[in-house]
Amino acid sequence: MMPVAPEFATWTEAPAAGELRLIPIGGLGEFGMNALVVHSARSLFLVDCGQLFPSDDQPGIDSIVPDFAYLEPFADQLQAVLLTHGHEDHIGALPYFLRRWPVPVYGTAFTLGLVEGKLREHGLDVGLLHTVPDYGRVRVGAGEIEAEWIPVTHSLPDACALALHTPQGVLVHSGDFKIDPEPLDGRTTGMERLTALGDAGVRLLMADSTNVGRPGRSPSESACREGLEAAFEQTKGRLFVTTFSSNIHRLQTLIDLAYEFRRRVVLLGRSLDRNLTLARSLKRLSLPDDILIDVKDAQLFDPEDLLVLCTGSQGEPMSGLARLLRREVKGLPIQPGDRLVVSARSIPGNEVAISRMLDEAERLGAETSLEGLGPVHASGHGSRDELADLIRAVRPAQMVPVHGTYRNLRAHGKLAASLGWAPERISLLDGGLCLRLFVDGRVDMPGAVPVGKCFVSEGVDHMVDARVIKDRLILQEDGVVFATLLVDPQTGDLAADPTILSRGFVMLSDDEAYADLLAGVARKTYEEAPPQVRKDGEALRDTLRLALRRVIRKTTQTRPLVIPVVLEAPPS
Repeated sequence: MMPVAPEFATWTEAPAAGELRLIPIGGLGEFGMNALVVHSARSLFLVDCGQLFPSDDQPGIDSIVPDFAYLEPFADQLQAVLLTHGHEDHIGALPYFLRRWPVPVYGTAFTLGLVEGKLREHGLDVGLLHTVPDYGRVRVGAGEIEAEWIPVTHSLPDACALALHTPQGVLVHSGDFKIDPEPLDGRTTGMERLTALGDAGVRLLMADSTNVGRPGRSPSESACREGLEAAFEQTKGRLFVTTFSSNIHRLQTLIDLAYEFRRRVVLLGRSLDRNLTLARSLKRLSLPDDILIDVKDAQLFDPEDLLVLCTGSQGEPMSGLARLLRREVKGLPIQPGDRLVVSARSIPGNEVAISRMLDEAERLGAETSLEGLGPVHASGHGSRDELADLIRAVRPAQMVPVHGTYRNLRAHGKLAASLGWAPERISLLDGGLCLRLFVDGRVDMPGAVPVGKCFVSEGVDHMVDARVIKDRLILQEDGVVFATLLVDPQTGDLAADPTILSRGFVMLSDDEAYADLLAGVARKTYEEAPPQVRKDGEALRDTLRLALRRVIRKTTQTRPLVIPVVLEAPPS
């Protein structure tokens, strides 16, 4: 493996002639927020522009997007965004990115259909979107790089790998992919084209590492029909199924089964409505006449005559399924005899929320066990044998694992090594680490560029500072302590004893003894502060905060948010 340099000292300088930089500013070392910068002397563009969904330790945050700091010195040179597919971890940051850099966006029809809805919600120009067909090509920027979209199978329509034809050689980016021999829509992964590229010579392969830890091959999407059909057969009441709303192939199977079992279909969740409408308009999904009914009419049908498709497979609190479990959907109660099927994998970090959701469904009387049904979900990512097939087909001079935690990337590198790739031909990148290719064949890693995360809270017109998230966590865990000091503006002395107020802290505000202790610490700290500190409001508050934190941590082993308030006493 190539050594990792700590810093790319000259990253603000434009690439030299013959130099090509590849910089992942998201999506490596983590699942989500995929974004890759491709930068040469004449070209600058992104491959994907995704978001990361917040975890429980990021309260009040709706989305996390990459920090695009690397692009700022070259702001007037940015030329395009190329998309591999339409999942949120690949397109979700586009509204925030395009507000700053309104550049053309290229992708396949279903991908751009998903993007268009997002841009309209944010009041952005949908004229930036340019549709590319399977195997279509686009010249980017100054024209020295040509991008080619090669179809791959995944868990939504129109996913593609990208082949970038550059002066430094052909670069292949797999996007998210698997090699499904029997996809429901008949659109198979373009292995013949990828093999042809390999025969002609590929300089570098960037390949999806998500399922590198799974042996063998990922099941075909068609395998899900068996388990889902068993769920229809074994359910006497309503059948509730939750899956990703972009998984049009899974939804097609469910709708086909509903038709065969004479069940009408209710949709719960805005994204389901939107994505099915898009898929129908692009002929990616067929819908029997009159099979859909409005949720308001569900009470007119017997339970055994209904299939309810809903969002919420990851336990999202505002989803259609969450509303059902809170009994907020009139005329559609979950009750004994019903069944809930989660036809999706759990995204790492969502396991607890999903467990709570299933427990609540059982509490209402629904069956949630999948035992005896057969498969109800198939991954959209290739397992080890498929990853090996791609490496052998493309036969790159340089192998670069992408998409996943560092453990995934390292395991993918070991897989390439087991296939005969020498250590110097395998590059392990991490967020911000730059890989450079030169026309003379050289490859190096000059170091890392600034990268990070930007936090989005809907309704706020700017990014939320990470310190706000930290303060929210402290409030959630240990509470807050306010210490108010009243100062005589004439003498500079305290005009009264400091007052202590707390919320969510282990010692209540009416604990007079502890309040007196903190008040005494505040008084002593103020009286011992040098005159220059007393005159500097920020320095004084910092001094008080540190003193109070020290005694609180020593006496309670907690770390609440401490807020000193210094006020001038009114004239007597």
